[in-house]
Amino acid sequence: MKTNERLKKRRINRKLVALILSVFLVLVLVETYAHFYVHIRDLPVLNREEALKLVSCYNGSSTFSSSGASWFVVWRIQRPNYSLNFAYIYLFKIKQNKTLFIQNIDVKILGLKATSNNTGNLYAKIDDIFYKSNYTIVRIRYDLGEIGTYQIDFGLLVKIYEETIFGFLPKEEIRIPIKVTVYYGP
Repeated sequence: MKTNERLKKRRINRKLVALILSVFLVLVLVETYAHFYVHIRDLPVLNREEALKLVSCYNGSSTFSSSGASWFVVWRIQRPNYSLNFAYIYLFKIKQNKTLFIQNIDVKILGLKATSNNTGNLYAKIDDIFYKSNYTIVRIRYDLGEIGTYQIDFGLLVKIYEETIFGFLPKEEIRIPIKVTVYYGP
């Protein structure tokens, strides 16, 4: 009788060990996936004055906050012409609250959701993203079809991620309004 009880305990112990190892392996795989496939740039915290020194000229700025962090957004729009037209968006982190559980909070650029008062003529897409040591630059290529004055909102889409000891946790998706008025024509 004692031998059967010992065998049952060993089987239960082996199953428990196998279950714990399986859960651990799954957590390690999820962590590895999060670190290799979610590309997040760890931006340092700057104040607004330091950020504006890094941008030579700009058309507008705004701030947004999420999950205990704040970002300063500056944009520069070139006057549109008949060839290539570019807009530049600069992202700076200006505040971050770290905790024992949350090591870092940062953003990932998802895309654009551009609108215009003349929606049929606006073409806008992200041309490139440049990662600098203190900030991120998003270069937008845009084109306007007809002569006129346009009220454009480039609408940058970003996702907020918190870096924890378990990996990157997505928090929320935000659309940052980038509003400008431009004249296209002679």
